[in-house]
Amino acid sequence: MTRFNAKSAILLVAALLWLPAGIALSGVIRGFSLPADPEIWISLIPAAPAGLPLAIACRLIHRQNMPGLAWANFVILAPVSAFVALFAGLLGPIGIILGAVVVSLPAFGSFGFAYWKTKRSASHKRSGQMR
Repeated sequence: MTRFNAKSAILLVAALLWLPAGIALSGVIRGFSLPADPEIWISLIPAAPAGLPLAIACRLIHRQNMPGLAWANFVILAPVSAFVALFAGLLGPIGIILGAVVVSLPAFGSFGFAYWKTKRSASHKRSGQMR
C-alpha cells in the first residue's frame, strides 16, 4: 500500500488546478483580462475535476518508465484541453467535463502503447534468459 506523502499531495493539487489555470490563461491569450470578481473564479471549480483524466493518463504513462511520452502528451493536450474547456464552458460543467475527457483520449491511447511496449520488452527479456 502506498503512503500519501507530500509529493502525492503536490501532484494531486497540480492535477486539480492545471485545467482551471489553463482556462484562465487561454482567456488572457484571447484578449480577456483576468477577472477581479471572485464569483467568476468560483465558477471554475467544476473545471477542476475535469483535468483529472489527462493527469491520470500522463501519470500512468510515467509509471511505465516513459516520462518523455507522458510530458509530450501533457504539453500537447493540455493547451488543447484548456481551449476546448473554455468553449465547452458555454454548455456548462457537463460540457467542460465531456470536452476534457474527449481531449484526453489520445493520452490513454499512448498509455496503451506504453503498457504494450513495456510488457513486450519484459517478455522478450524473459524468453532471452531461458535460452
